[in-house]
Amino acid sequence: MRLAQTFAARGLECAVFTRDPAERHPEAPAVKVVGVPGATPMAIARRIRDELKAFAPTDLILQYTPQMFGAWRWGSPATIWLARAARGMGINVTVLAHELFFSWSRRPDLLLGGGLMRLQMLALIRLARHVFVTVDARARELTALAKRFGLDPQIRVVRVGAGALPVPRASGAPGLRLGTFSTLGRDKRFDVVLECFAAVHRARPEAELVLLGDLGPNDDARVRSLRDAIARHPAGAKIRIAGKQDLATIAKEIGRLDVYLFPMSTGANTRSSTLPLALGTGLPVVAFKGTETDDLFADGENVVFAARLDGAAFADATLRVAGDDALARRVSAGATALYQHHLSWQTIGDQLLAVI
Repeated sequence: MRLAQTFAARGLECAVFTRDPAERHPEAPAVKVVGVPGATPMAIARRIRDELKAFAPTDLILQYTPQMFGAWRWGSPATIWLARAARGMGINVTVLAHELFFSWSRRPDLLLGGGLMRLQMLALIRLARHVFVTVDARARELTALAKRFGLDPQIRVVRVGAGALPVPRASGAPGLRLGTFSTLGRDKRFDVVLECFAAVHRARPEAELVLLGDLGPNDDARVRSLRDAIARHPAGAKIRIAGKQDLATIAKEIGRLDVYLFPMSTGANTRSSTLPLALGTGLPVVAFKGTETDDLFADGENVVFAARLDGAAFADATLRVAGDDALARRVSAGATALYQHHLSWQTIGDQLLAVI
């Protein structure tokens, strides 16, 4: 949605094609959205092919994830079929791979799935005019895979911008407000956030924590587990689950924070659509330097790295930046600059248009 919105502002005619249910986004009502029904990935791909014939674009950007069109464990040849069909209509195909899901497992089904997803990505590389991934580590991984199969593609990196656009920070409120914005995904370490807050609250009893984002229905096992952990937490009364909110409200909530926690197990990275919101707001961000953290992130300059991915280390980093005004100002200014130069949708749109 944001990418189409950015292209449209430059005078390009854009539309988003996806599976039903689909509707125009309230923050981008001018962006055309076409939803198609289908019980299987291939049925969805065929209907999108028909819609593409009617729209007649010059370029198609496939925002690839293995689970797109309802596929999951083994991916699907539907995306490859759609890319080939688009090529047959004279459309330039660009693949923007947001997720790869290449991890191996000893479970036979996941081992097979990892292999099939690699083969599907290789097929897309052969068909695409351009291939982008969202972090440097994945570009290296995908390039190495392609070369093992005799391909020599140019895998480029395009960052992911913020889903909710930053707003100016609120100022003047007393206390210490911590927050994070996330789903309950596998790599999202809410246990680290809760352990961190317990230690921060012991040192700063006025501290508060807000958990932003749509965590899912209350009867979901992961949501129940999180709520149970908060109920047992020594500072549980100071923790608020905001629940599902519109993007504008989330941006305002982020603007009221003093420190933003980003406990993703792969580290601070440029495939997150939540981290750019905190950076663009000018918040000091406490994160972990992990496998997907590239050289854009500099400790003490635009982010504060915890020594480890655990609550104690995150608490140490949080208290350090919260208690050092000069450090907080420097990191805040660096975060804003990082967003403007690399993670704003205007910059991302310019980078893509310069290539495709």
